[in-house]
Amino acid sequence: MKKRIISGAVIGIYAIICLYFGGWFYWPVVAFIGLYGLYEFCSTRNKPVNWLEYAIMVIYMVLLNAFYEKALGLTLWLIVFLITLAIFDESVDFDDAAASFIESVILSFAVYQMIHVQLENKWLLGYVVIIAFVTDVFAYFTGMKFGKHKLNERISPKKTIEGFIGGWLFGGLTSFIYAWFCNFFGIGLAFILVCSIILPIVSQIGDLAFSLIKRHYGVKDFSQIIPGHGGVMDRFDSLTFTLLIYGAISVFLR
Repeated sequence: MKKRIISGAVIGIYAIICLYFGGWFYWPVVAFIGLYGLYEFCSTRNKPVNWLEYAIMVIYMVLLNAFYEKALGLTLWLIVFLITLAIFDESVDFDDAAASFIESVILSFAVYQMIHVQLENKWLLGYVVIIAFVTDVFAYFTGMKFGKHKLNERISPKKTIEGFIGGWLFGGLTSFIYAWFCNFFGIGLAFILVCSIILPIVSQIGDLAFSLIKRHYGVKDFSQIIPGHGGVMDRFDSLTFTLLIYGAISVFLR
């Protein structure tokens, strides 16, 4: 627990520095999350990492972020390359190709949102981060205090419905107050309302989604790079999905 608290404090402090100053404090972190996150996905499969498969995933991520307007075409090429690899490389089966496709798309689009939102408005990125962080924290403590009914015992035995509701309420309320304080209502009150209501739910779905991946491959954590916390994707699971759906909501309401 001591390691977890210290690591969490360090991550939190550096996250604030990254959000406030941006630039060279921020971009290396984003690159590391993307590249190491893809590596963690590949290394969870109880087999040696296929470096060609990893290279395909990395190239897709880089190209998607460089040529986002070509996202559809790049994604179609990703499908072709991964299926071709599964055909000609015995160490890569169809499940690997399918997993690599899903994981590449999820993380690559999340990284794009990390870059795009920060360039648009660093305080707006803070809004998205706060949703994921506050929801996660209050889901944990509400579940510890009041949790009686299991949310999804098959995927995450410790999570409860009470914790889910507590995380949703506190995440939504805190993010709405933050948006009001930062005067984001000029962006669109309907947009902020929808985000503050939906994104705390999405954040917890993201947590469950990454737990599903770990359960499928029989691992506790994606890696042990962060003492007391596990891997990069163990810490950024809920934020990843929150960023994705924030981008989707932006397309329709902004």
